[in-house]
Amino acid sequence: MTTNQLERPTKTSHPTGRSLGRAWIAVALIPVFFFISFALSYALYDLFGYAPENNDAPLWVDVVVAAVGVAIFLVPCIAATIYGRRAAIAGDRRGLVPLVVGAVAAVALTALTVATTVADAVR
Repeated sequence: MTTNQLERPTKTSHPTGRSLGRAWIAVALIPVFFFISFALSYALYDLFGYAPENNDAPLWVDVVVAAVGVAIFLVPCIAATIYGRRAAIAGDRRGLVPLVVGAVAAVALTALTVATTVADAVR
């Protein structure tokens, strides 16, 4: 027997498949991180001694809570855009869908958080 007959073919996964799978996992985690962010924001308000429904917290507390909440929410959004972009660059156009979903979710929640924080400060 020659060495060629003894070697087994190795199964190599396609790099776009790995990136695309990770992008979709990140998209699936977006709602989970939304609820984690929401719960942590409420806990931070309570930790600072304010109730978020009373709307009596100073601006610095609102900014700290909003920054932490948005930072936690952005983790899966950024992962979805990074892995979706990797898949799209590697030639799999299906990577554009999680890329867009992650980017839209990130921009929408960030804009909503900034708008509500500014609106609370103006009152």
